Amino acid sequence: MQPVSTSRVFSIDAYRGFTMLLMISSGMGMGKLLKDPNWGWLADQFTHREWVGCTFWDLIQPSFMFLVGVSMPIAFGLRMDRGESWAVQLQHAFKRAFLLVLLGVILDSMSKPEPIVQFIRVLQQIALGYIIAFFTLTLSWKKQLSVALGCLLLHTALHLLFGYYKGDGYDPWERDKNIGYILDSHLNQFFSSLGYPTVFPNSTGGYATLNALSASATIIFGCLIGRMFREQWEVKAQIKTLVIAGLAGLALGWGLSFPIPMVKKIWTASFGLFAAGWTCLIFAFFHALTEGLGKKAWASPFMIAGMNSIFLYMSAGILTGQFRNLLMPFTSHAVTWLGNWGPVLLALLVVCCHWSLAYWLYRRKIFFKV
Repeated sequence: MQPVSTSRVFSIDAYRGFTMLLMISSGMGMGKLLKDPNWGWLADQFTHREWVGCTFWDLIQPSFMFLVGVSMPIAFGLRMDRGESWAVQLQHAFKRAFLLVLLGVILDSMSKPEPIVQFIRVLQQIALGYIIAFFTLTLSWKKQLSVALGCLLLHTALHLLFGYYKGDGYDPWERDKNIGYILDSHLNQFFSSLGYPTVFPNSTGGYATLNALSASATIIFGCLIGRMFREQWEVKAQIKTLVIAGLAGLALGWGLSFPIPMVKKIWTASFGLFAAGWTCLIFAFFHALTEGLGKKAWASPFMIAGMNSIFLYMSAGILTGQFRNLLMPFTSHAVTWLGNWGPVLLALLVVCCHWSLAYWLYRRKIFFKV
């Protein structure tokens, strides 16, 4: 088998596009099927766990962050080949992180009377983790792995050291009472005292800024996988490594979930490892079919979406409501006739609208990057 080119890896774009289309689908509109006796189990996988546990939908953000990491050794490697100094690359990393935060703040602040500045959205979490991961790119794989595990260990230690004491015991993972929530509360109080109450507001969903510490491990795990493409391993070896890493992540994450609950909303170490295992296995599936067997046609729609993932993310935040309003007059009868499946049809059509914009940009070779 021929080594995969480091300029563009089809499977990375395809998996990223698959992830992005799911992310913008609003749970595929399956909310009304949750109580369906036949399809409730499937609809449940398109919702986030309220706290402890992991569903398919909980893997969307880890997949996106993991793929950010996969691309980093390739992208910065090409910059190094062009003769860019480390200082120039660092400047680029900070610039990209700033733009991601800015885009996230714009989406958070839409229709609000004042700007909302927080770091729990996917884009802001990626920005923070991106900087941490950048500083590991020149390390050996062993040291890089040590940093990733160190991030998970430090995140766990902070929760254990500053956990919540309640009447009947000790629970460092208590929702809205863990160290992540407490830190955001103190930050919000500080900025409120300065007259900026919308800076670092507490999340109503249990998410916390501190998640970026453990989530950065997910990005670094991606960086470790990205080294294979930078070093142009044989495709067979790449697939084998992805499968082994995936199974190891699942085993370690599941085993660790007994002392440390698997909570996506605060990105516990057990969740980070378990999710990384799944991302590796899903990526192995895409990579085996597209690069290993050369079957790329089926994944081309995903690849097109993946090459403009930031555009689609912003499009979903700005245009989803408009697309729904545009489609409703022409689909209302079909949506009503389909009953509980009606929202699924509408969600798919909205995704098609977003994808059509990405396809239009792809045909004109216009790609939005930060």
